[in-house]
This record gives sequence, structure tokens and C-alpha cells, in this order.
Amino acid sequence: MTDLRALLADGLRPGVYRWRSDQTPDQVRREVEAAGWDFVLLDTTEIHDKSGFLDLCATAFDLPRWFGRNWDALADSLSDRSTGEPEIVLWAGLRHLLDHDHDTVDVALQIFTEDITNSGQLRVLILEPKTTKTPHLLSSLPVL
Repeated sequence: MTDLRALLADGLRPGVYRWRSDQTPDQVRREVEAAGWDFVLLDTTEIHDKSGFLDLCATAFDLPRWFGRNWDALADSLSDRSTGEPEIVLWAGLRHLLDHDHDTVDVALQIFTEDITNSGQLRVLILEPKTTKTPHLLSSLPVL
């Protein structure tokens, strides 16, 4: 397991990463906030489709009320809220959503990657239990 504190202290570069850890989201939140970084939790363990994912994003990222609940609106809203300050997005339960709606996960990863390229703000950590096999869609992502 990579020590999260060390990663944050070293200035984790913007990107989408696979992160094998047994830490709970609350433990991660405390470490991230103690290091002075912003934190967003995307927990898709109860999400089954695009609509649910977009609703979750609206809440988790505190998107404006006019957020249109579509992919273009998500990309625009993430761009609009970019402050340039480093932000850790912990994506827990990705495997559950992937099992129910592969396309939603695929497009979401593309949108996060595009936002990272444009804003340099997000560091998306996909929380993977240490004992699970990596899904093919995630196999090309770097591991922390």
C-alpha cells in the first residue's frame, strides 16, 4: 500500500489512479484534509446507471442547481468549478457501477481525464480492495 500522506506531501500529480488500500473513505478524508487538500467522495456502491452517477456527481461536487444531468453538463460544470487548488476525488465502489453500467464508468473516466488535462486540479483515486482483480477498463491506469 502506498502511504497517502507521503503522496500528498510529495505533491501528487493530477491524474486518474488505481489505489489499492483498505482505508475507509472517512480515514482517507481525514488524511487528505489534514494535509490541506480538498476532498470529494464518489461512492458508487449503490449506483446502477448514468442517471444515478450524475445525481451523485451533482451532490458530491456541489454542482449548481442548473446542472443538466448529462455528460456535457458534467464536463462543463467540473471545468467551471476548477479553482486550481489540488483536490482528491476518492471513487469507491467503482466495481459495482462497472458491473451494472460499463459505459457510464468509461465516459466518466474520459471526462475526469479531460478535466485533469485542462485544469490540473483533480487527482482521482479509484479505491480498489487489495484482493480484487483489476477490471480490463482500468488496467492501463497507473497504480499508486
